[in-house]
Amino acid sequence: MATLAPVTPKGDAVASDRILRAATALFCERGYHGTSVRTLARELRLETASLYYHFHSKQEILFAILDRTLDDLLDGLRRAVAAADGAESQLRAAVRFHVVFHARRRQEAFVSHSELRSLTPANLRRVIAKRDQYEDVFRGLLTAGIRGGVFQVPDVKLTAAAILSMCTGVATWFSEGGRLAPEAIAGRYVEVISKSLDARSVDRRGKGPRS
Repeated sequence: MATLAPVTPKGDAVASDRILRAATALFCERGYHGTSVRTLARELRLETASLYYHFHSKQEILFAILDRTLDDLLDGLRRAVAAADGAESQLRAAVRFHVVFHARRRQEAFVSHSELRSLTPANLRRVIAKRDQYEDVFRGLLTAGIRGGVFQVPDVKLTAAAILSMCTGVATWFSEGGRLAPEAIAGRYVEVISKSLDARSVDRRGKGPRS
């Protein structure tokens, strides 16, 4: 019979983080509705009641995972953008950060998208508000690039959504044992996206010989 780990007030943050990590892995593998609190407790070798010392419900655990992931995404994105100069370099940095994050923290990223449907309406509104802040950064970079004459973008909102959807998809297929490292994948994505937005290349193509 497994020995159950005691839960004490000391080290609450560490214990909570351990619960969130285990829950993320199970939600990624089995889905939110396919994972019971009892299953999570067994995975952690805890009494089921001990989980409620840290989180009042499975819904609270899910929200904590998504909320923390989005906080880390927003903080990392803002840092990446602040470290670059000009809209073009900043967008490249933003794309690179987004791809690497979704590869390095694949399970959290995957759950953050796949389990939005499992949030309560109130929690969903809170998560969507942060997702909107994140997407607004990309929209702002695209708009700045258009004004600076470096991007050719007919629809900023749609283009931002397309970039994020493309890059977020890395979380569904990336494997640590795969052919390319996260940074290499990010580099390829940066080049593809940059070329598709480059107003200068559009101008050059437009100056070709007329038939």
